[in-house]
Amino acid sequence: MRHPIFVPTVGLFALATALAGPAGNSAAEPPAHTLAEIPFEAADLTDPARYQSLRGRIETAARNVCRAQLLGDLLRPVALTACIRDSTARALDQLELHRSRALTLAEASTTDQG
Repeated sequence: MRHPIFVPTVGLFALATALAGPAGNSAAEPPAHTLAEIPFEAADLTDPARYQSLRGRIETAARNVCRAQLLGDLLRPVALTACIRDSTARALDQLELHRSRALTLAEASTTDQG
């Protein structure tokens, strides 16, 4: 069974506005929020090598989504770094919840069989 993890990008407009200060363009529109869906299987959560590969896919997706969303932004280097960090952290939080459940189910299954 395949499940998704979503890499969200949020809060970029607030960051850019804060960094721009009073000279920032108050009429600027916030960038559209973007989600990248990363499908995974239950085995990706319990097998250590597959789990590390999934973490790498999350980090790559966060970089790609943030780069696309911030294209042309004057504060791109600072905003990009913050976007990638925050998006990756949120997605990894989702991943940890999925992994915790999967490991608990795997452990319960092993206990029930023994």
